[in-house]
Amino acid sequence: MQHVDHAILKKSIGYQEYHALIEQLLSQSHYLSLKSIENDTHDTRLNLIRMERLDKTARMTAQTRLQIAVIHTPQIWLTLTEVWCCDAAQIVPTIQKMAALNDKIEHRLVFRDQHPELMDAFLTHGTRSIPLTIILEKKSLKVLGHWGPRPQELQAFVLDNLQDLNKIKDEQEHKTRTAEFLTKVQRWYAKDKTYSTQKEFLEVLKKA
Repeated sequence: MQHVDHAILKKSIGYQEYHALIEQLLSQSHYLSLKSIENDTHDTRLNLIRMERLDKTARMTAQTRLQIAVIHTPQIWLTLTEVWCCDAAQIVPTIQKMAALNDKIEHRLVFRDQHPELMDAFLTHGTRSIPLTIILEKKSLKVLGHWGPRPQELQAFVLDNLQDLNKIKDEQEHKTRTAEFLTKVQRWYAKDKTYSTQKEFLEVLKKA
C-alpha cells in the first residue's frame, strides 16, 4: 500500500480519545458481563493500568528527542490497535510520547478489526499482528514506512514460544504455560523501559 485512504483517517481517534474509550468500556456493565470477552475484559483493565503507568514514567532518550526535533515535513503516525492487546498497552503510549515531541507530528489510532483492508496491507509473517504504526506524509497520506508489532528481540522470543505452545495438547498445561509466557513478555517490557521501541522506530524514521 502506497497511500492510506482519507476515509480511514476520518474514522481515527487521538490518544486521549482512545484512553477515554477504554475507561468507558470498562464502566459499562454489559461489556463486563459478556462471557465471550471475559478474558479480553481482564486484559483491557490491566492494559489501562499499564498505559497510565507509562504515561507517567516513560522517558524519551536524548537521541529520540534530537531525531524527532528535526522533522520538518508534517506527518501522521497512524497506529492499528485494539484495547485488549497487551503489546499495544506497552507500545502505544511510547509512540504517543515520541509524537508529542514535535508539533508537526500527529498520532492517530484506528482499530484493527474495523479496518481489515488496511491491516492486510501490513501483515507480519502473514498475521494481523498489532500494534503497528504507519508513518504517513500528512498532505498526501503517502506511506513513508511502518513499524510493529513489537521490538525485534521480543518478537523472536514470542515466535519461538508460540511454536512451543502450539505443540501442547493438554488444555490445562497449555493454559498454565501461556500464563507463564505472557508474564515473561510483560517482564521484558518492564526491563527494557521502552528503549528498544524508541531505537527501532527511529531507524524506520531515518529511512522515511
